[in-house]
Amino acid sequence: MTNLEAVRVRFARNEGLPFADVLTEANILDVLNDHGVKYRDRVFNPVTTIWGFLSQVLSDDHSCRDAVSRIIAHRAASGIRVCSPNTASYCNARSRIQMGVLRTLARRTAQELQSSAAEGWKWNGRSVFIADGSSVSMPDTPENQAVYPQPPTQQPGLGFPLARITVLLSLATGACHDLALAPYAGKGTGETTLLRRMYDRLKPGDVVLADALFDNYFVVCELRERGIDIVARAQYQRVGSQTVESRPDGDILVWQRPNKPRGMTGEQYRSYPKSLLMRQVAVDARDKSNRAEQFNVVTTILDAAIDGGQIGNLFERRWEGEVDIRSIKSTMQMDILRCKTPEMVHKEIWAHLLAYNLLRTVMAVAASENDIEPRQVSFKGAKQALTAFAPKIEAARPEGRAALIDAMLTTMAYHRVGNRPGRWEPRARKRRPKPGARLTQPRASARLQQNRSKWY
Repeated sequence: MTNLEAVRVRFARNEGLPFADVLTEANILDVLNDHGVKYRDRVFNPVTTIWGFLSQVLSDDHSCRDAVSRIIAHRAASGIRVCSPNTASYCNARSRIQMGVLRTLARRTAQELQSSAAEGWKWNGRSVFIADGSSVSMPDTPENQAVYPQPPTQQPGLGFPLARITVLLSLATGACHDLALAPYAGKGTGETTLLRRMYDRLKPGDVVLADALFDNYFVVCELRERGIDIVARAQYQRVGSQTVESRPDGDILVWQRPNKPRGMTGEQYRSYPKSLLMRQVAVDARDKSNRAEQFNVVTTILDAAIDGGQIGNLFERRWEGEVDIRSIKSTMQMDILRCKTPEMVHKEIWAHLLAYNLLRTVMAVAASENDIEPRQVSFKGAKQALTAFAPKIEAARPEGRAALIDAMLTTMAYHRVGNRPGRWEPRARKRRPKPGARLTQPRASARLQQNRSKWY
């Protein structure tokens, strides 16, 4: 029985809590034991708190009060003594959860889903991971500002702490396998540096799919040393590169090692080979809806059995990573975080990724049962279906849950991602925003008596 089939079987034993069929209590307890977590038997034990945290990040409300209300409703429906609606105990329980526990659960969920993926979902039988970066904002507190300063272009007291993130997303399932976080600006905060922190999540034979920012000689060498291939858009024509073979499916190039970057020691620089064999494929994008007519893609995949068309089509799928990040940031509302300390910000991010990966697992079950690929299922549609069916499944008798589960999975599979190649839309909004003054001084200053007349 595959992991997806096991998840499908557990649906019938759904306990009503978020993803109790996918993320079982045994799974959570196993990770808690691995991290040596000891806890007392109380209302908000780690298992209940994690489930509450998941319901919180999935909810459109996102408030602690909403999460506590859901837990109270579940306890009342199960005939268990209800707890106080006060959120203090739940917030304290969240602060006691180790960030490593949430991170391990999110990574394991993604890995289990990847291992159960059908061969037809993969690219030439290989696992492909999209590497891409973005940023997230958080409340303007002294603690957050100290670790994740606001951009220097913003005036003090008017900006918000900003963090840079880089993620590894599965091309087959859409699950997020890892995330690296750093301040938005400063040394060691670039996306290539963050990718290096996630090398251990990749295995020999994997393929990294990335944009032009990762067209980096040293990154390519580091990946090849680990047996990992890369496909990226060519950023520029390298000085000293030579074409050693011209083929219909792409030119074979020899890259020369560039000059030593600032910050790299001489010993590190000499550890990289003096030359690197690469393949360059021209991708034809001549279409009135595209901004570029033609661009080049470079890769370490030299196998002639994989023609240039396959390489070009694979790179065009890199955009699916942008859609995944939009799903995490917009659909799950992770673009603006709520926690007021860096420690809780980290937990909030990993709670979002855990919920995201769990939802991707349910989407994979729906896709498998309807003979389609997970990438064809709409993430927003799946989230809407899950939140609509969850209360009904919880309230149903055990013998009536199977029909509800079938209806939920069918509904998820019905909402498909539109296939609109070459689609282009102006990056502008037609709906005008409501008029309102912009805060141009710190809020504490605006509240002073002598400044109030400016904001009437």
